[in-house]
Amino acid sequence: MNRLVEQLRAELVGERMGERTWARTWLPYLRQLAATAEQGGAGDDAAFLARYLRRWQANSRARQMAYDRARALWKHAGWPWPKELAQLRGNGKAAADPDGVRAFTDEEISELRSRIEASARLTPSDLLAWDCLTVFGLRPQELIDLEIKRGPRGGPVAVVTRSKRSSKGSTRPRQVPAVPPAGWPADCHRLLARWKAHGLPEWSQRLASPGEHLSQQLRRLRMPQGLTAYGLRHAFALRLGVELGLHVREAAELCGHSPAVHLATYGRRLDGPALRSKVAELVAARS
Repeated sequence: MNRLVEQLRAELVGERMGERTWARTWLPYLRQLAATAEQGGAGDDAAFLARYLRRWQANSRARQMAYDRARALWKHAGWPWPKELAQLRGNGKAAADPDGVRAFTDEEISELRSRIEASARLTPSDLLAWDCLTVFGLRPQELIDLEIKRGPRGGPVAVVTRSKRSSKGSTRPRQVPAVPPAGWPADCHRLLARWKAHGLPEWSQRLASPGEHLSQQLRRLRMPQGLTAYGLRHAFALRLGVELGLHVREAAELCGHSPAVHLATYGRRLDGPALRSKVAELVAARS
């Protein structure tokens, strides 16, 4: 099993994904698959794989990823994939929030800033990193090699050069003007001056996965459960669509992904209020 995993790595890394993507989103699942195989106790492939998949919650994203990674390994080996396993993968809908993605509210963003400023462990550089996620809608990894400059109207603009590489392709560099939450000053609390004064924290440039470090900080700050660093990116995307009224294509460009991904991720939150209002009007007109 371990030999097959290494062969699959050689097939995927370089052509379809980077080493970090493999190490973070493929290797942990395949190692668990190999560990399950070493435990024995299962008969045919279907029974063995079912035992492996049930380690993760039904309809969770982790279960789906475990399923897809194992199936890729089976395909690489030329083994037939048991069709009866399809129901174990799930589609994630049962675990999805009916209101869509969990984004920071403006009040939660203010509370986050207050707790960082009051923290004895976090620094002005840490606050700057969180503010960059907030006003530019960055992925945590895009803090790496980030540059900030003054825009044509004087506001801060992020120059994002970090590429996200996966089996679906790579993101391209982009420039993102600051879109702060309601009530923020236009200069985003002197963001550009703070950038020049002390820059981003050292860990944001050194760690392969800054998101894990940000998650640890959120836990130490005792922010509400369910909030993640990506929640600031979600809030940024909703700000573009709901408050600014940008077209999906324009918002997707600023977020650094395709319109299809934007709709799949944020469509429920963007369309929900207008859809409910339209239905209410139609029902009222009918009666």
